[in-house]
Amino acid sequence: MPKFGSNEWAKAFMKAVNDNPNYKQAASWWEGDFIFGIDPSGPLSKKINMFVGLYHGDCTGAKTLAEGEEFDVLKPNSPPRPLKEGEKVGVEFVFSGPYDNWVKVLKKELDPIQGLMAGKFKLVGNMAKVMRATKAAQELVNSTTMVETEYY
Repeated sequence: MPKFGSNEWAKAFMKAVNDNPNYKQAASWWEGDFIFGIDPSGPLSKKINMFVGLYHGDCTGAKTLAEGEEFDVLKPNSPPRPLKEGEKVGVEFVFSGPYDNWVKVLKKELDPIQGLMAGKFKLVGNMAKVMRATKAAQELVNSTTMVETEYY
């Protein structure tokens, strides 16, 4: 069972998203890659950054960045930057928050958009675009329930 935030978990999440027809429909218009930033809290003592590529209802890639690996935040509505070995990841959005809040999202105890509005998460990127994608965000969370997850 992959540990949340690991590269193995990221790959399983990518498969779950791509196997979710409801996500495919809800995000058919979406263009914008993410870094999901998992900040230390509770039993997690180090920051984890996970890249998730999302384009027209597909997860185009997912990986956990190496500790200290940097990424670029692209301008709003920039075309996705393909993952290339040796190059920095480029994303349009960074959605981050404490590990304990991420666990609540994965257990469906906290909606990520409501968590964002309540200050439990932070967003770098176009908030209006994210707010138009609430159904897609819910389906991303539903996809996490398809991944058997070990927590710290």
